[in-house]
Amino acid sequence: MSTSLAEQLQRLSVPQTTILTRDKKRASLLFDPKEAAGLKRETVYQIGLEGLEELISKNEVFGQFKSSLFHITSKDFERSVQDVEANRKLDKTIRKFLVLLSPYFLLNSTHKALEWLVNRYSINEYNREDLLMLILPYHESNIFVRVLQLLQIKDSNDSFYFLKALQKPGVHLPKQSLLQHAAGNSGFLKFVTKYIMLLLKFHEKPNLLTVAFNYYCSVFAGALEYSREVSEDQVSQMLPLILKGLNSPIPNFCAASYIVTARLVTKSNYSDKLLDKLVEKLSDIKVPGLKTEMCLVLIVLYQSQKQYTSMPLTAVTSLSEKDWLPKVLSDLSYSGSYILPFLEILVKKCTEEGTNNELKTGRDLVKNCLIQIKLEDDNVGNTISSILDCLRSKAKYSAEITNWLIELIQTLERQYPNAFDHEVINILTATKDKKILKRKKLLSRILKSTMAYKGKYDVFEKLYHPSPEIRGEAVSYLKQNFASLRETNKEVIKQSLLDRLNDDDATVVKETLSVVNKVSIFEKVELKDILINLVTKIIKDRNAWKSILPLVLKLMQIINDANDWKLFLAVFPFLLPRSGSGLAFSKKLVGLSCVSEHVLLKPSIQKLLDVKDSATFIGVLFESLQSNNSLDTVKEFIEVLYTIPKEQQDTFRKYISSIVLTNIIPKQSPVDVLSLVLEILFTYYETSNVKSADKEQSVLDCIDSAAKSKFPVQGYLDFIENIISCTLKKELDLTFFDFHEDCPTGKYFTSLANILINSGSEKRISLFLDNFCADWITKFNFMLNICISGNKTVCTSFKKDALNYLLQASKGIEAEEFKQFIYIDKPTTAFLLILLSDPSEDVRQLVFEIIESLLTVSTRKSNSYYHLLDGLTKHKEEVTTDHEQAPLVMFNILDPSNTRRKKHASDLNAIRNHLIKLICNDSAPVYFQAGLLKLLSLINSFDISEQLTSVALQILQKQQTLDSFSAVVTASVITRIETKIASKVTFDTNSWKFIEYGIKSHKTMIYTEKTVKTCLSALVLYQFERDFFKELETEVEKRLLSIIIEISCVAENPDVLPAASRIFKHIDLDAKLIVEELVTMRDVQSARFSATKKRRVSVVPTIDILDTLEWRKGVSVLEFIQDKKKIRNSKVLLPVLFEVLKKCLDFDEQTSVEYPKQLILSSILYCCLKMNKEDMPENVFNMELIVQCIRASQNPQTHHHALLVLAHTAELLPSQVLHHMMAIFTFMGSSLLRHEDAYSFQIITKIIDTIIPILVKDNQVSTITKVLRVFVDVLLDVPEHRRMPLYKQLLHKFNVEENLYLFLLLVFESQVLRSSQEKSSSDTQPKRLEIAANLAREFTPYIVLGSCIKLIKYLNELPDEKEDSMDTDTDSETVLITTHTPKDFRHYKYLILKFTAGLLSSQEFVKQIAALSVEEELQLESLYKEMIVSILQYIQRISKVAEQAAGTPQAQYWKAVLHHSYDTLDSLNALVTPQMFLLVTKGLMVHSLSTVRRRILELLNTKLQYNSQFFSECGKNEIYTLIPPIINIVEGIDNDVQPEQEMIIQTALLSLKLLVKSLAPDDPEKFVQILDFIINVIKSGKAQNNVLASVLLCLAELCVDLKAHAISGLAEFMPVVIKILKQQKYEDIPSVLMRSVITTIDKICTTMPLFLSPYLQKLLFELSILISKWGNSSEEQKLQPFVNKLNCIKQKIGGVIPPRVLIPAVQECYNKLKENKCFSAISALMNILAESLSNLKGAEINSNLPDLTNFFLNALQFRTDNNSSYEEANVVEEHIIDAFTVLILKLSESTFRPLYHELYNWAVNDIKSERIITFYNLSSGIANSLKGLFVLFAGHFLNNAAEILDACNVTKTEELYFAEEIKNTLLLECILKTLKAVFLYGNQRYISKERFDVLMQPLVDQLENTLGEVHNLAKRNDELLTPCLVHFALATGDDALWKQMNYQILLKMRHSVPKIRLIALHCLTEIVKKLGGGFLVVTTRDYPVFSRAFGRRRGRRGEGMSDGCARDGESVRGAFAKIFLMYVFIK
Repeated sequence: MSTSLAEQLQRLSVPQTTILTRDKKRASLLFDPKEAAGLKRETVYQIGLEGLEELISKNEVFGQFKSSLFHITSKDFERSVQDVEANRKLDKTIRKFLVLLSPYFLLNSTHKALEWLVNRYSINEYNREDLLMLILPYHESNIFVRVLQLLQIKDSNDSFYFLKALQKPGVHLPKQSLLQHAAGNSGFLKFVTKYIMLLLKFHEKPNLLTVAFNYYCSVFAGALEYSREVSEDQVSQMLPLILKGLNSPIPNFCAASYIVTARLVTKSNYSDKLLDKLVEKLSDIKVPGLKTEMCLVLIVLYQSQKQYTSMPLTAVTSLSEKDWLPKVLSDLSYSGSYILPFLEILVKKCTEEGTNNELKTGRDLVKNCLIQIKLEDDNVGNTISSILDCLRSKAKYSAEITNWLIELIQTLERQYPNAFDHEVINILTATKDKKILKRKKLLSRILKSTMAYKGKYDVFEKLYHPSPEIRGEAVSYLKQNFASLRETNKEVIKQSLLDRLNDDDATVVKETLSVVNKVSIFEKVELKDILINLVTKIIKDRNAWKSILPLVLKLMQIINDANDWKLFLAVFPFLLPRSGSGLAFSKKLVGLSCVSEHVLLKPSIQKLLDVKDSATFIGVLFESLQSNNSLDTVKEFIEVLYTIPKEQQDTFRKYISSIVLTNIIPKQSPVDVLSLVLEILFTYYETSNVKSADKEQSVLDCIDSAAKSKFPVQGYLDFIENIISCTLKKELDLTFFDFHEDCPTGKYFTSLANILINSGSEKRISLFLDNFCADWITKFNFMLNICISGNKTVCTSFKKDALNYLLQASKGIEAEEFKQFIYIDKPTTAFLLILLSDPSEDVRQLVFEIIESLLTVSTRKSNSYYHLLDGLTKHKEEVTTDHEQAPLVMFNILDPSNTRRKKHASDLNAIRNHLIKLICNDSAPVYFQAGLLKLLSLINSFDISEQLTSVALQILQKQQTLDSFSAVVTASVITRIETKIASKVTFDTNSWKFIEYGIKSHKTMIYTEKTVKTCLSALVLYQFERDFFKELETEVEKRLLSIIIEISCVAENPDVLPAASRIFKHIDLDAKLIVEELVTMRDVQSARFSATKKRRVSVVPTIDILDTLEWRKGVSVLEFIQDKKKIRNSKVLLPVLFEVLKKCLDFDEQTSVEYPKQLILSSILYCCLKMNKEDMPENVFNMELIVQCIRASQNPQTHHHALLVLAHTAELLPSQVLHHMMAIFTFMGSSLLRHEDAYSFQIITKIIDTIIPILVKDNQVSTITKVLRVFVDVLLDVPEHRRMPLYKQLLHKFNVEENLYLFLLLVFESQVLRSSQEKSSSDTQPKRLEIAANLAREFTPYIVLGSCIKLIKYLNELPDEKEDSMDTDTDSETVLITTHTPKDFRHYKYLILKFTAGLLSSQEFVKQIAALSVEEELQLESLYKEMIVSILQYIQRISKVAEQAAGTPQAQYWKAVLHHSYDTLDSLNALVTPQMFLLVTKGLMVHSLSTVRRRILELLNTKLQYNSQFFSECGKNEIYTLIPPIINIVEGIDNDVQPEQEMIIQTALLSLKLLVKSLAPDDPEKFVQILDFIINVIKSGKAQNNVLASVLLCLAELCVDLKAHAISGLAEFMPVVIKILKQQKYEDIPSVLMRSVITTIDKICTTMPLFLSPYLQKLLFELSILISKWGNSSEEQKLQPFVNKLNCIKQKIGGVIPPRVLIPAVQECYNKLKENKCFSAISALMNILAESLSNLKGAEINSNLPDLTNFFLNALQFRTDNNSSYEEANVVEEHIIDAFTVLILKLSESTFRPLYHELYNWAVNDIKSERIITFYNLSSGIANSLKGLFVLFAGHFLNNAAEILDACNVTKTEELYFAEEIKNTLLLECILKTLKAVFLYGNQRYISKERFDVLMQPLVDQLENTLGEVHNLAKRNDELLTPCLVHFALATGDDALWKQMNYQILLKMRHSVPKIRLIALHCLTEIVKKLGGGFLVVTTRDYPVFSRAFGRRRGRRGEGMSDGCARDGESVRGAFAKIFLMYVFIK
C-alpha cells in the first residue's frame, strides 16, 4: 500500500531540491505578485497554452514550441537546478520564441504565453536581455511598463539601469529618454543591432517586422541626432546593420537603413574607406521601388561629405548600368533637390572610367545625364571642369572617345551658351594655377577640334593672354570687327571687355576704353560703375593711370546725369586742389554735367570758376555744400549711400561720403533725419581702420589719411560737432524722456552720448550738453536717465565713463547749485538710487562717490534726500559688494515698520512717499518706475499697494503683451499682493480691481526676469498663499474664488488651470463659499427655454447645457475638490450634490454626463467620509439615485464610484442598503465579479467588508450557509486572478476559523452535483476542488487543521450508507442530502477524505508548517492530538466496514477510502517535530522498499543541506544515531551493484558528507573511524565512477573538517588519489570523477600543504599535464569552475609549499616532462615555479639561488637540445623566461651582474649554438622588466650584437649565422627587440661615439636585409627596426653622429627595389617626427637624392616597369615630398 509519505518523497524526486519555500510574492505579467504566488502551476500553464494556441492560429511557426516550452512536462521543469548546457539550450529556444513573438507583442495571446514563460522559466531573470529586445520597440505602450516592472535592475552599472526610474511609477519610456540613452551608450546600439539581426534570421515573413524596422530607424537616427559628435564606437556598432539594410530586398528595412545612413553622413565626416563601402551598398539597390530614395541618400552623402570626392569602381560600374538614373536625378533636381555634388562626382568618375578604362556604359550615362538634367548656369562651369579634370593631358584617346568628348562639349555649349562661354573665359584667364592651366590645354584640344567654336576660341585666347601686348591687339581687333560679331557673341565679348577694363595694365585699359567710346556696348549703369572704379584707381596712383583720365572724363560726360551722387562722390576728391595745376584740373571738372548741373554746386559754379587760389576754391566748394537747405536732398543722398554695395565701400569712399553728408545738413534739422546720418557715420567709423593724430589736421590731411585706408578720428569728431550744431533745438524734457523706446529722438541722443562719452573729448561733451540742457541739474538728469534706460547701446563702460564725467564735472559746479540736487522735488537722487541696483560694482562705487559729494555740500536736511543718502552711505560696503543688498538696505531705512523708531521718521516717511509718487508719475518712463520698484521691492503696505496697483492697471490697459520693463513693474506690483494687505481689500479698492483684472487677463503675456513667457493670470494666481484667503472678508473671498473658478474654465493658456488647482488644494476651504456655484449648475436651463417663463412640467435637460459657463464652472468646482483633503462645512454640499446628480440622471444621453456623475459621486463619498452616523440624515441621502447610477450607466468608472459610495454608506445607512441589496448583488454577479481590473476588485472588497457583516450579524449557520452557497455557485465564473483574494476576504468576514469547513462542504456538494456535467482528466484534480485547496492554504495552519478536524468529525457523524429515513430527518442547513443518490453520497464522503489527505500532504502546506515559529508550533500540539484521535477512530471504523464489504461491489470503494485514510495519517506524521522525524527516518532507512529508503535519505539531505537549524533542538547523540544505518548502506558497495542501489549509496554518501560537515568540526575524534572506513572503501576498488566520486568528496570533507586528525591517513589515501588522477587525465571532457578528484586535491592542499612533499613530484607531474590541457580552456562556460579550481591548486602549491621543497620537485618534474615529451605541460610547471618565486624573501633568495641558477641554465638549454619543434621551443622558452624574469626582479645588482655575465658566457662560448637565440630572447624580457636598470648591463653584449646583425644580413654575408632562415630571422628579431628596449630606456647620451660606430652601420644595413623576403622586411621594419633606429638616434644625442646616420639611410634610398626605398624613407620620416627641430642634418647635398627619387619613375617607365612597381614608385615620390616639406618646415 502506498503511503502519503511515499508520495511526498516521490514528489521530492523532481530535481527542485533548491526550492524549499515559495515566496509570498511571485513575478507575474497578468496578476498581482501576491495573487500570482497563490496560483496553481496548472492554472498558469493553461493560460499560457491558450495563448500559444491563439498564436498558432495566427502563425503556424509557433507550433514548434508546443513540444518544448509549452510541453506538459515543462510543468515540472526547474531551470535553477539544470546544468549549464541544458540552460544554454533552453535560452536558445526562449530567444527564438521571443524573437518570433515580436510582431504580436501587443496581442492578449502574447501576454498569456509570456505569463507561462515568466512563471515557469523565470525569463524576467534568466532571459532579461531577450525580453527587453521584445518590449523596447513598444516602449510607449502600457504592457511595456508592466513587463519592465518584472525585471530586476539594481546595479547602477547595469546597461539597462536607465529603465529603473520607470519601474516604480509605472510610466512609459519617453522617446526622448530612449534616444538620449542610445546617443550616450554605444552598447545599446549594439543591442539593437543584435535584435534586428535575430529578427532577420528567424522570421520568414519580414513584412511583419514593420514596428521593429521603425524602432531601428528611430533609435539609430535619434541617437545620431542627440549626439554632439558621432564616435567611432557608435559607428562601429551601427555599421553592420546599416550595410546589411542598404542592399536588403526588404523594402521597410532598406528604407529605414536609407534614413539612418542619410542622418549618419550629415552628422560627421568619415574616412573614404567607410564611405566607399556605403556607396557600394547603395548603388547595389535590391528594391526597385526605392530608386528615388537611393538617389536621395547618395545626394545627401555627397552634399555633407565634402572631403569625399571619389566613388568606388564597383559603384561606378553599377550606377552606369542603371538607365533610369538620369531620369530620377532630373526629377529630383526639378523638385528642388541639390544634386550637383553627387552629379559632379558621378560625371567625373564615369568620365574617368569611360576614357581611361573604356567603360562605354559610363560614357553613355554621362551623356544622358547632361541631356536630361537641367543645370543651373552657375553649375555648368563645375561640370565642364569635372570632365576636363578626368582627362590626361598627354594621353592619346581613340576616335570614339574623342567624338564623345566633342559631343559633350557641344551639348553643353548648345544648352547653356552663355554659361559655357563664361566658363571658357574663366579657364582662359588662368595664369598660374597648374590645375586650370591643364584644363586650358585640354579644352584647347577639344575646342580646336570643334569647328563651330574654333574662331571664337582664338579671340578669347588672345584676350586672356599673359602678354599685355597681345591682349591689347585682341582689343584692337574687336574694335575694328565688333560690328561683324553675332549678338550672342557680343554678350560674351562684353564680359571680356569688362575684364579688360579691370586689367592691371593701363595701356590695355585705355585701348578698351576707346572700344567702349566707339561702340555702345555697356548700359549707363554698368559704365558708371566702371568709370567710378577707374577714377578710384587714378586717385590712388595718378602717375600710373593718368593716361586714361581724359577718356574717363569723356565717358562721364556721355553719361550726362546731372544729379548722380555716385559720380559726384567719385570726382569730389578732384575738386579739392592743392596747387595751381590741381586748381586748373578742378575747374575743368566743374564743366562736367555731374558737377555743374548737380543741385549742390549749380548755384556756385561761376564762383568756383572765378577763384584764383586752391584754398578759396575749397572754401567756396564747402560753402556751396553747406548752403543746402533741403532735407529732401539729404534723404536722397542717404538712400544712395544705402544702395552702395559693401565691397565698393572702402575707407576712402566712406570718408568722402561722410564729408559730403555732414556738410549738406541744413541748419535746425530735425533729429529723425540726423539719427540716420549718425547711424551711417557710426557704421563707417566702426567698420574702418582708425587713425588718431597728435596735432590738428586739415581737411586735405584727413583725406590723405583716408586714401591710405585710415579713417581719421579728428574728422569723425568734426562731423559729430557739425551734426550737433545743425540740430533743431526743440523743447524736450530730457529728464524723463523715454530713451528705451525705439524712436528717432531717442536714437539720436543715445548715439551722440555714446560717441562723445567714448571719445573722451570733454570739449565736445560740454558742447553737446550745453546745446540741449539749460542747467547742470538737467544735464545730470539727462545723463543719468540714459544710464538707467536699458537701451541696447548703453553698456557698462558707457555708464562708468558717464558717471566719471559727471563726478569730475560736479567739482566745477557752484555749491549753491550743486546742493539743490538732493532736494526732494528734484529727481536726480532717484536716478542715482536706481543705479545702486546696477550689476556693475564699479558703477555702484561711482554712484556712492557722487552721493558723498552731494552730502558734503548739502545744508538742508528736511525736504531732501539727505537722511536717506546718509543712511545708504553707512551701508556702502554691503551695497557696493552685492547689488542685491540695495533693496534690503532701503527696507531697513524706509519701511513704515522701521521708520517709527527712528529719529527723523517724518523726513524718511516723506522720502518714501515721494518715491512712491515718482513711481506713479505718468510722465516718468517705465524703466524709471521699474528701477524704483525693484529698489523698494521689500517695502509694502496697503496704502503703497493701492497707489502701485493703479500704475500697473494703467500699463495693463495699454498693452496686451508687455515689454521687459512693463513686465517688471507688473510683476513687482503682483508680489505686493500679500497677506498683510488682504484684510483691507474690498471691492472698491485699487488692489481688488488689479487682482480681478489680472486674473481675467489670461491672454496677456508677461516676460519674467528669466525671460520666460508667462500668462499674467497664472502669475497672479501663483501669488496667492493659503493665509491670504484667511484674511479676506467672506464676500471678497467668495467673489475671488468665483473668479478663479470662472477663469479656469475660460482660459486657453495651459498654465492657468494648474495655478487655480493649486489654490484650491492649499487653502482652508469653506464649502459655503462654493455651494452657490453648484446651485447655479443645478438651476441652469437650456437657452431654448425662456428664463422668464415658468413651467410646471419638468423639462428634460438637453446636451447644450453642458457648454454653458454655469455648468462648466460647476464641473470645475467638482474637479477642484477631488484632491482637497479638508473642506469645512462639507455637509452643506450633500443636498446640492444629490440634486445635481438627479439632473445628470435626467439626461436622455448619459454618455456625455458620465464624467460629471463620477465627480459628483466622488464628492458625495468625500462628504460621507467626513460625516458621522449621527450627522447623516436619511432624508438627505438618496440611495435610489446611487443605485440608479449603477443601472443606467455602462461606464465602469461610474460603477466603481457608485459602489464605493454604497460600500461606505452601508454602515451609516444599513436599512437603505438592505432595501437595495438584490439590485447591488445582481449587478456584482452579472458584471463586476467578471471584471479583471484592480479597481473593480477593490470595489468588491470594499462591499464585502461593509455589506456582508450586516447580513450575517446574527451569525446563524443557516444564514451563513445561504450566503456562502451563492458565492460557491459562481466559484468558477470569477476571473481567476481575482478569485483567491475575493474569497479569502469573504471567509474572513464569516469568521473563517469557525466556518471554513462549511464552505468546503458546500464546494464538495457542488462538485458532486456537477461532476456529471463537467469533464476533467482522470490524472488531474477537479478545478473546483483545486480552488478550494488553494483557498484553504491561504489561511494559517491552525485554521486549516481545525477545519480538517471538523471535516473528519462531520464524516464520522455521517452513516456508512444513505438510508431512506434520511429524507425526512436530515438537517438541510449544511448539505441537501435528500437530493443525493447513494452513489453521490459515497462520492461526497470520498471527496471529503481525499481532499483532506491531499491538503495536508500538499507541498505548500508543508512549507507553511515549516515556516512556523516555536510558539506557533506549540499551539498546534492539541490540534495534532485531536486530529490523530479523530482519524484513528475513523480508520478503525472503516477497517471494519471494509472487511464486511469484502466481495461486494463496494469493496473497492471502501479499500480506496481506507487508503486515503492512511494517507491522511501519513500526511500528518510528515508535519511532526524534528525528534519525531529522526525516529521516522531511522525506521524507514531499513525499509524493505528501496524507493522508500532513497526518498527518506533525500529528505534527510534536504533538511541537512538547506535547513541546518532543523535539528538544533535535537541532541547530538540523537543525530549520531543516523550514522550507523548510513554506514550499513554504504557497505553495500559492490562491483555488480544495481543502478537503483547505486543511487541509494550515492545519496547515503551525501548524507554522510553533510553529517560530517555539520558535526565533525565540534567533535573530530568521533569521525576518525569514518575516515578509516572511507579510506578502506577507496582502497578496496569496489567504488567506481560516480560512486567513487561521491566517496572522494566525502574524503575531502573529512580532511577539511578533521584537519590534523586526518594527517595519519594521508599516506594511505594520497597514493590512491594520485593514481585516480593519473587514470582520469586523458579524458576528453572532465568527468564527474575527475572533478571530484580535483576538488579533493584542492581541499588537501588547503588543509595539509606542508605534508605533501613525498607526493609532490608526482602531483606536479599530473597537475602540469592537466593544467596544460585545460588551464586555458574557455570554449564552454561549464568548464570554467573546473579551470578555476586547477588555477587555484596551482596558486596554492606555488604560494604555500616552501621553495626548498618545491624547487627539487620542480627539477625532477621538469626532467620527467622533458623525457616524456610533454612539452606543453612545462609551461604550467613554470607558472607554478613563478608563483613560488614571486613570494620569495631575501634570505630564501640567497639560499636557493645556486639551485635556481643551475635549474634555469638547464631549462634554458631546451631550445638547443632540439627535442621539440620550432613552435614548441618558442612557447616553452617564453614561459621559462617569464619564470626566470620573476627571479631576476628579486635580485640585487651585485647578485644579478655575475649571473647575467654567466648567462652571456654560456651563450657565446658555444659557437653558433641556438643558445644565442635564447640569450637575446631572455635579454629582451629582462630589459622590458628592468627598464632603465638594464642599461647598466647592456654594454656587455653590444659588440656581439653588432657582429650577429651583420652575420644575419643577406646583403653582407653569403653564409648566414644559421643554416636555417627561420632561426636567423628569430635571432635577428630577438636582437632588435633587445636593442630597442636598451635604446628606449637609455638616457640621451647613452650611445657614445664608440658604441655608435659599432652599432650604427649594422643597424642601418638592416634596412635592405631581405632575410625572409621583402614583405617580412617591411613588417620587421615597422615593428622593430624603425623604432629601434628612432630610439637609437634619441639615445645618441649628437648632431654630428646624426648626420652620419642620416647619410647612411639616404644611401638606402638609392636601392633598386622600390619597397626598400619606401622602408628607408619610412624610417627617415619617423626619425624626423621624433627628433623634430633637433634633426637639422639635411643639407643641400641631400637635394639630388630627393630629385632622383622624384624623377625615378620617368626613367623606369621607359623600361616597362610593372604596374605594381609604378605604384610603389609613386608612393616613394609622395613620401619624399612629405619628408622634404617637413625638412623645409623645420629649417
